[in-house]
Amino acid sequence: MNPIVKKAKTLFPKLNFPIHHTFMEILFRYYSTEVSSSDIGKLSLLMGKDYLCLLYLVEHLEENDNSNEFFNFCLKMKVNAKKLKATTGEEFSNDKLPKITEAIEIYSAAFEQQELALQQEAERLKSTEKQELANRIKEKFRLQEAQYLKSFCDFPEFGISRIKIGSHAAKILIRLQSGAINEQDFLWLEDKGFNNEDVTQAFYINRAKSHLAQWKSSNKPWSLVNAIADYRKGKSSQEVLGVVKSNYPFKFSKGNKKLNSALLTTSGGVFRDLSQYTESLKLGSEANILTPSDFRPCTLIGASNILLGNVSEGYEWYQKAIERGFKPDSYDNELRSVYMRCSKQIQKELKVDLLGKGYRYSWLVSVW
Repeated sequence: MNPIVKKAKTLFPKLNFPIHHTFMEILFRYYSTEVSSSDIGKLSLLMGKDYLCLLYLVEHLEENDNSNEFFNFCLKMKVNAKKLKATTGEEFSNDKLPKITEAIEIYSAAFEQQELALQQEAERLKSTEKQELANRIKEKFRLQEAQYLKSFCDFPEFGISRIKIGSHAAKILIRLQSGAINEQDFLWLEDKGFNNEDVTQAFYINRAKSHLAQWKSSNKPWSLVNAIADYRKGKSSQEVLGVVKSNYPFKFSKGNKKLNSALLTTSGGVFRDLSQYTESLKLGSEANILTPSDFRPCTLIGASNILLGNVSEGYEWYQKAIERGFKPDSYDNELRSVYMRCSKQIQKELKVDLLGKGYRYSWLVSVW
């Protein structure tokens, strides 16, 4: 069995990509001559040209030695499926989904029956004199699997498994295990479909620790700003809260208003993350006094006011932020994030206020 074909199956976990998972199983069995060319051809045609291309690559895998091309094509399909699912919640567009699902379910049911039959046969063998033969077969497959796994490594802390040893992805993930990686490597992981919430959190927390170490060793204030910001991005505001409290009111900024404002705003964001809205409002107001033309303190003040129940005042501060350069698209996303964190009562007041001002966001109209 070509290990690339076998590895490609693992790209599509059944829980996350049930249709692609079953298709890869069918392709795997076709490669093993367990599925007819007619069946796989009809299914590939139904699913689209990318799947016909994938079938072609499998059929000529040994002839053209295109294993890497095959695997890279599978990676591309995973990225596309992941993006579509993030947008629509489905692996395929709605016009294709019913027929594809129907065809896939037939194979899935057949595979389950085969698996059940294999399990029943295994049980029968255990109770007969063929037990020894069954054990030898099992050991043979175990050794084959062990041999295969020698070429791959797992990263359980990131929820990633079976990465080729020595590959670019493996090298980056190994570095991420022990410390910070650069942003270029992080973006590469994201582009290739290796990024997830665990990887993102590790990237920002490791980078935050690096910035914090630089701050402690060199006393460069911007390193502290970057550390606080990255702890927030890594969803670990609690971890940096003590640092914020011990350094406030940041007297070491020595009159540098831009620096002091950045420290106050990022620190205020920490309090906001931890639902300490009175403190976040206080720091945002102090930052606004220092840099009245900067939109960042305005957004912090706006969010803090809304979360405290001062809906109209919060809205006014967001308008000030937009006047100072806060992008409308960013405002829309920010407003939705704040809305979702509000209490039910404040959500109701905010909804009435926004609808009264003519806003008709889909997320606002659909919630009650």
